[in-house]
Amino acid sequence: MSENELNRRSFLASMALSAGALSLPGLSGAEQASLSRDLRLEVLTNQLGYPVESAGRCAVPADTGGTFRLINASTGKVAQEGRLNVKDGDFSTFSVGTFEAGSRPGTYYIKAGKRRSYPFHITDRPHEQVLTKILNYFATQRCGSSTTGYCSPCHLDDGIRMDNGEHQDVTGGWHDASDLRKWVGATIYGVIGLARVARLKDGWRRDRIMDEVRWGNKYFLAMQEPDGYVMSHVGGDALQHGDSNRWTNNKIEEAGDELVTITPPGDPEAPEMSVFRPADDRVIDTDPVDTYAQFNFVRAQALVAQLCADRDPDYARRCTEAAEKCWAWTMENRSVERAGHCGTAALAAVQLHGATGDNQYQKNAVELGRSLLELQMDDKVGDDPSITGFFRHRPGTDRAHRDVWHGRTPFLALCSLASSYPDHPDASRWKDGIRRYAAGYLLPIARQNCFGMVPLGLYSGTDPAGRTVGSYSYRYFMRPRNWWVGVNSHVAAAGIGLCEAARLLDEGELMNLAQRQMDWILGFNPLHASTVVGVGHNHPGRFVNSQAFDPPTPQIPGAVMNGIGGNAEDQPVRGDGWYHTAEYWTPMVGHTAWLLAALEARGSF
Repeated sequence: MSENELNRRSFLASMALSAGALSLPGLSGAEQASLSRDLRLEVLTNQLGYPVESAGRCAVPADTGGTFRLINASTGKVAQEGRLNVKDGDFSTFSVGTFEAGSRPGTYYIKAGKRRSYPFHITDRPHEQVLTKILNYFATQRCGSSTTGYCSPCHLDDGIRMDNGEHQDVTGGWHDASDLRKWVGATIYGVIGLARVARLKDGWRRDRIMDEVRWGNKYFLAMQEPDGYVMSHVGGDALQHGDSNRWTNNKIEEAGDELVTITPPGDPEAPEMSVFRPADDRVIDTDPVDTYAQFNFVRAQALVAQLCADRDPDYARRCTEAAEKCWAWTMENRSVERAGHCGTAALAAVQLHGATGDNQYQKNAVELGRSLLELQMDDKVGDDPSITGFFRHRPGTDRAHRDVWHGRTPFLALCSLASSYPDHPDASRWKDGIRRYAAGYLLPIARQNCFGMVPLGLYSGTDPAGRTVGSYSYRYFMRPRNWWVGVNSHVAAAGIGLCEAARLLDEGELMNLAQRQMDWILGFNPLHASTVVGVGHNHPGRFVNSQAFDPPTPQIPGAVMNGIGGNAEDQPVRGDGWYHTAEYWTPMVGHTAWLLAALEARGSF
């Protein structure tokens, strides 16, 4: 039997086995037994695939080296051969190979000795099938009078104000975190991510995307108060943890006149307050949401306004007015000295300028950009000049800025400024800052592991993982304490910035590093686990919050899990069934969707 025929049959065997087939037509029992015995799906790749002309990577968990072949699954022919180089990295030792995706679309797999990979696709637009699933994910998570939500219509009685017991219509939006909660700070990333997809993939399912955006935005606009700020949530922790995380009877009821005294959940030092006890309806936390979310509300409304300006100017005007009111309140009442807040404010100001044409917002964005550059470490600061370009947490400290799920906003802000105002006198400084962060910080640490995964951040002092750069230590995962989550949001956000940095700086290595972040999410990681439901293989076990409400959130194709987490030694863990890794958080979905679109557009803004 020829090698091509063996390759073809090996591929057929893998497909049948993954589908649960018990026998393979056209093969003798001995041949089937041989294929079943020898099929070792141990070669790690992105389990979805790659855009044509991009660089792919494969790895084998061993220190044997050797060669690999890229095989066309339809023909069995070898499309490319390469060498596996032994690399000892932060996540143990692997034999790693690099291949060019080439210009011939098709389905391929990698074979290295008796080991092989799952099949993956090389096409012009490999990510569209995932984006379609993500769109359907949002439709399945709809709350309110939807016909697509998994248990709709639901929560038609949202909600009762915590401060005065009156009903206020805050229906719509999406459930979050494998719960029934509607956290503004988290779910606003759904609008931002989908709006970015609509802009980067102009014309692709535009009406469908905008329909989903408007469904989510109905809730956010309803959560804005007359003063301009946005309230925190409905369905979350009101009188005690998880008390509004439940189904309701969909009938608007009176809260009654009974006042109860509570301590705000999660803050035992906070003063007690009197609130109206809810009946069946869920409680609206009427306090202003955090600073990140206020500026993200501005970003979201300004993005939507620009997307709707031609087709629905009245709606665009409403979104613009909401953005401007929230911007004014937030700039007056919240500080932007922290790097994360400053970056988010700069992103909001750029979009407000785009929506309104008011040059004052451009001036605001530029000033915020200058503040970010003052917070950025340069070659003359720190004990180790080989790692530079990260941001201080705030002025007057050498503590490094770290972000779990808000999206590396200082990095993205510099990218947005350089992309939006290329002729501005500060443009060269913005590009220098982008280069320092991408090539001086992300890239050197990403080279320390076999997968090109970027770090979560730097820590002062020593760490159990024992990884140091100068006077800092670095980690890829959050420390596993009482509360922690996986890496998908900050990994995807880094990829978004790297896409734009590669375009602005014309550095292909940064685009390859952006691709590595998507690879990690889709299975090119030490656990060989995809963390997008319905895409790839070996997903962490589903998280079910069955103690809080019934029926629980189902398994939803297109859901992006929190992502792989780490142990105290900063080594990856699956966390089957853990909320830390397997919950569906909107920031993870929003940033992953944005990165998928950015990789095909080869730029993110």
